[in-house]
Amino acid sequence: MTQLTEQHARQIFADVNTRNVDKIVDNYAEGASFQVPSLDAPLVGKEAIRTYLTSSLTAFPDWSMDVNHVIVAGQEAVVVNSVHGTHTGPYTTKDGKSVEPTNKKLNQDQLTRVVVNEDGKVSMFRSYGNPSSINRMLRPPTPAVTTHTETTTSTHTRGAVPAP
Repeated sequence: MTQLTEQHARQIFADVNTRNVDKIVDNYAEGASFQVPSLDAPLVGKEAIRTYLTSSLTAFPDWSMDVNHVIVAGQEAVVVNSVHGTHTGPYTTKDGKSVEPTNKKLNQDQLTRVVVNEDGKVSMFRSYGNPSSINRMLRPPTPAVTTHTETTTSTHTRGAVPAP
């Protein structure tokens, strides 16, 4: 059984800061579960994680994670961290729609649980934070609604019924 160390947990986060998707995904087991605040449900498997990271790092090319505190017990760690980035690249949503850059900055505090398997690979990565800030940032703009008020001029005579 592989024990997770504080150094190993910190390295997992440091690899994210390289923005090298292959290096990041190499930390994960084949059937790993991955969930961050902007996802409604966990992603499962290295390829799903790779796709998500590629899209996210394209949208936020300056994405970084800071580790503030690490608590390790056996094969898991709880990490107090923060994420930062600017939405300067296109983002592809899970339904295939593209969200153009908003140039908005993201700063979010998170609490992340990391569990490794017997080979020292991440089997579960789950970040807890407030999803509303990133979801608002990446939400496709709502088309402007134009209200059209029609005005009718009519001449009323006594006893006449106005036109609808």
